[in-house]
Amino acid sequence: MPDSLTLVYGQTVQLSLPAEYNNLKDATLAFDFKANPRIKLNDTDSLSTFMRNAVTFNSSTNTVTVDAGKLYPNGMTSITTSYQTPRVYTATLVATSTAGFQPVKSTIKIRVVPTQLAIKDLSATDKIPYAYAIYSKQEERYTVDYQGINPANTYLYLHVNGRPDGKVNLVKDEVVVSADAGDSAQKSEWIYDLIPILTKDGYEVARKQFRVVLMSKPKFFFGTYYSDYDLTILENRIVMGLGNAYTSKAPTFSPDKYKGKFSMIGIKKDGAAFTDTQQLFTVDEATGKVSVAANTTLKAGAYEVTVQTQATTGLVLTATFTLVMEPIDG
Repeated sequence: MPDSLTLVYGQTVQLSLPAEYNNLKDATLAFDFKANPRIKLNDTDSLSTFMRNAVTFNSSTNTVTVDAGKLYPNGMTSITTSYQTPRVYTATLVATSTAGFQPVKSTIKIRVVPTQLAIKDLSATDKIPYAYAIYSKQEERYTVDYQGINPANTYLYLHVNGRPDGKVNLVKDEVVVSADAGDSAQKSEWIYDLIPILTKDGYEVARKQFRVVLMSKPKFFFGTYYSDYDLTILENRIVMGLGNAYTSKAPTFSPDKYKGKFSMIGIKKDGAAFTDTQQLFTVDEATGKVSVAANTTLKAGAYEVTVQTQATTGLVLTATFTLVMEPIDG
């Protein structure tokens, strides 16, 4: 057996003993847990009871099973009883001889650490995933995923970092952000730092930190935005000479930190769908600038280009830019 094991809560490992152990005569194998402190982990069961249920030897398969779901993370204090788990669990496998030989022992140190919950529909790989929501008149709900943990006899609660304002609460297994959460004017960005915590017998066995960002809808258009005055000046229509090349200014996207990539999703000429067979119109993926190449094939009229961007928050937005092409005199 290994000298030590570190397991996350809920994890089960099976250790195979050497094959020759099956052929031992006049010897029995059993676990001894006397090296652990003589304490209780809840109001009814002692640590030794927990160890006997969690660490077992199967003589028919010659295997040792350690079920960390039947223990509690080490170094924890129960918030309901104030009992404490030891810094490490100790299990000693003892081979006892019926022929008068001295017992042979092998000790394994077991450490259990809390596992991770998850939030459905948020990143499962980010250490602290972010959820982005646009201010609206509807509440936002985020469901806690137990990640296979048996929720029987557990208790889930929500810790809110910072200064809780009572606008975010736990309802069963859902974190509910009320419709009036965040900035009362629904203009400034507001971040809630949230940690659903799962306990059993008062011991923390799992948690997941995530953040909810409430924000006004990003501004995306061709023109200029003066944030100090919340003033928008549209510059989404130009008149140009037919057949000339042209490149627009980059569209405004605010707040800039959420800006993603840009693409063209459609063109209309005088209000009707237009197929750009010569690929004269392009949109710069990085900047969103609309360009048309010099040509001799386009006809006079108003060409409306629809540009789409997917913000880093996942929100998809569109804006239009119209090029009115008129014949050049002379």
